[in-house]
Amino acid sequence: MSANEAKLKSDNAGSLVWDLPLRIFHWALAVSLMGSWITAEAGFEWTQTHFLFGYTALGLISFRLLWGLVGTTHARFRNFLSGPKAVIQSLKQLPKSTPANGVSHIGHGPLGGWASVVLLALVMTQAVSGLFISDDIFYAGPYNSVVSNSLANYLGWLHHTNFNFLLAAVALHFLTVTWYLLGKKENLIRPMLTGRKNLGEKMLQTAIANNLFFRGLCIAGFVAAAVYLIVTLAPEPEYF
Repeated sequence: MSANEAKLKSDNAGSLVWDLPLRIFHWALAVSLMGSWITAEAGFEWTQTHFLFGYTALGLISFRLLWGLVGTTHARFRNFLSGPKAVIQSLKQLPKSTPANGVSHIGHGPLGGWASVVLLALVMTQAVSGLFISDDIFYAGPYNSVVSNSLANYLGWLHHTNFNFLLAAVALHFLTVTWYLLGKKENLIRPMLTGRKNLGEKMLQTAIANNLFFRGLCIAGFVAAAVYLIVTLAPEPEYF
């Protein structure tokens, strides 16, 4: 990449690091998780809405898994998943008020990269297990009838237990972002809103050239259709 091409990626607001499809995914997942939590606590009359939030989360995680393979540079798993040595070094650096060598990571750091994978795994576990469970009274997931009662009970236990781990992971994510903002003086929220960071001349070439929005739209459409078919072609649930 030439210096001129690198400069085209940058403006007064910074250089493009997080693409638009990834940012939409991030905030849509946050809304989905919040909606799932509220409707789970609101009572059985909100169960259908709770299911819809669950289907949305399933689609969002499926999109992110695909985007992690074919998305922009900093969204791809192979570009931010590091080995144990880098993760341990990142853990040692976390309590300090300044980033290592005075330079922060462009995209996910070693610790943040694996933390995002853990969060994706927890949400996927939550969404998939919800397809098979039942409250034994009014509602059942679309695939409850294809598993045995013992397996459905286990998945129900997993669904409720995993949600506690998911809440803990979200709380830890929030605390980490707050620490970066107040302790390390690095705003991680703004780049996830605007997609841009101030990288400096030496790092301009690490910016991405565009959002690959059309590619993201195609993948989102494919995932939405797949989730719709998974739900609508399921056997009729057994209501009680």
